[in-house]
Amino acid sequence: MKIALSIGHSPKDGGAETYDKKYSEYSFWKHHLPLLQEELQQMGHQAPIVNRFDAGGTTPGHAAAACNSTGADLAIEFHFNSADSPAATGTETLYWESSPKGKLAAALVNDAMVKVLELKNRGLKPVNRHSARAVSYFAKTRMPAVLVEPAFAASNPQDNERLQNRVREFCVEVARAINEWKP
Repeated sequence: MKIALSIGHSPKDGGAETYDKKYSEYSFWKHHLPLLQEELQQMGHQAPIVNRFDAGGTTPGHAAAACNSTGADLAIEFHFNSADSPAATGTETLYWESSPKGKLAAALVNDAMVKVLELKNRGLKPVNRHSARAVSYFAKTRMPAVLVEPAFAASNPQDNERLQNRVREFCVEVARAINEWKP
């Protein structure tokens, strides 16, 4: 199986910064996704890491194009959340509402993230053409796709610390969850 691991945002916009200002969303996942890639490869999967610049831009549509260019069976875009209140906490996963295979992948990955991070399970968030978030990523991917928000690492110091301190375990459990998914 081939899984496109998409780094959220781009070198140009970076996305939100961790609470401790150590990483942007882009730099965090650029640094840590090779751990997940290695786990998946050890399980016999191909796991190309892509980003929006690979498709010549900075939009979610460019992320979809980068994922599509890999011919993957599943695409996963990695982010982390931010909120106005430092009390916001938890893990959530977005998927395209009309994709049963995407929903299954989202459920498996979300459960793995909750298991490792031990944060509030904010659950699965369906996305459709009327949603405000990441519509072009989901509408333009040619394979089941999910977008993960494992923690409020930009606004909650505990979520940030948990994600950074458990990133290796996170990658192992997410790889196991992906390995359970069938295209």
